[in-house]
Amino acid sequence: MTSPRERLYAVACAGMFVFGMILGLPGTVLGQPETVEQFGLTLADRGLLISTLFTGLLFGSLLSGVVVDALGQRASLVVSSALAALCLPLFATATSGLLAASALFALGLASASINTASNALSSELFPDERGRRMNGIAIMVGLGGIAMPTATVLASHLVSWRAVVVGGGILSALVALAGLMPIALPPRKSVKGSDPITALRQFGGQPAFAIFLLLIMLGGGNEASMAGWTSSFVIASGMDSSVATWVLSSHWLGLILSRALFSSRVDRAKEVAVERSAVLSALVLLVLVVSPSPVVVMLGPFVVGMCIALVMPTSLALAGERIQGTPGALFGGLLTLAQIGGMVLPAAIGFVAQYTSVRLGLALLVGSYGAIAVLVRRLSEPRFQPSTKAE
Repeated sequence: MTSPRERLYAVACAGMFVFGMILGLPGTVLGQPETVEQFGLTLADRGLLISTLFTGLLFGSLLSGVVVDALGQRASLVVSSALAALCLPLFATATSGLLAASALFALGLASASINTASNALSSELFPDERGRRMNGIAIMVGLGGIAMPTATVLASHLVSWRAVVVGGGILSALVALAGLMPIALPPRKSVKGSDPITALRQFGGQPAFAIFLLLIMLGGGNEASMAGWTSSFVIASGMDSSVATWVLSSHWLGLILSRALFSSRVDRAKEVAVERSAVLSALVLLVLVVSPSPVVVMLGPFVVGMCIALVMPTSLALAGERIQGTPGALFGGLLTLAQIGGMVLPAAIGFVAQYTSVRLGLALLVGSYGAIAVLVRRLSEPRFQPSTKAE
């Protein structure tokens, strides 16, 4: 990699690996018997703790659009990665549920700009390859997500999950240092008029924007729910925590493989890719929640990962193509809605699971993916087509 654009993209990929580890953290840790016993967690408590991380991401995303447009993508990546490096050890050393919740909130708040800056960078620097590039950074999220449960299981005979989380903090610090290395960046595009009020008015005047808000909110909530609830679903189906952690890893593996196999094709037909992925996801999730078969329980999350993989990154790429405006403000706003989904839907699953079963809780995702298929189909209507393409 000799191009400055490619080197900056590589830093963004490393940052998104850390971001994936953070997203995989609640699903890995909150299902551990040690954690459940120490913090006295019920199923509803687990849902609320997952939502705490996404509440922090929500507030971080609200601020991130202005921060990214003002500081630039690289500076935002450096600052956000450095703050995440401080917050991960705080979570690892938490001694109560309240302290763990506080650390998760701070971690979400600190790491949000990694996500916004990386998506804005991919859209701005590679306008002709948005789908491939944004699925590329999503692959790194998946690798980070699979790294957390895998490292926890492999190291379980030597160290606790807390040491693995501290190791994630060290990696985040290394990403921040990598971002400080000299990179001759291309001239930045003007971000005049990118304050929140101006940006909101500009986006709100485009008919498709409201659909993208709903699309990203549902997609973000779905991914957060699968990441946070897969291990609990497997344990509730009668398997032990070690098997559950491996099944969670397989879910992340499914995300990675699907994005690696199909990301080069989505630029040709983004709407079709999202719609088909959403329909397949709804069908596979329906089978997962109604089938009592142990084989389905163990293999289902992997297949779900394969099906849902393209929905979020391709929807973001489609938004970058269709919605005119500064990239930091655009992706900051969209990812704020993703965090709202990640905050509300896992908590809703937790409450349903508490009073019925985890299977019925996960059934909420079937309807959510059905709604995504309907929304993306509406984007093909003439009134939602852009008059000019924004690069």
